[in-house]
Amino acid sequence: MANADKQKVKDLLVATRYGISASEMKTVIDVEQEAALRIIAELKSDGEDIQSLGEGMNPEHLVLYSIGDIEP
Repeated sequence: MANADKQKVKDLLVATRYGISASEMKTVIDVEQEAALRIIAELKSDGEDIQSLGEGMNPEHLVLYSIGDIEP
């Protein structure tokens, strides 16, 4: 299940142009917020081009994440 969740998060991050927060992932792809945050950190360590919007200004679960550029 963990690999399936990782693939779901990665696919969603690739698909989103405007970014998505970890708090929305339960509703969109049925991955719990804490698991999504762990997977995002793992994807970053794997070398994925994870972009973020609002980091440092918002709680981690509300930051918008995407693989590739986030459109304003």
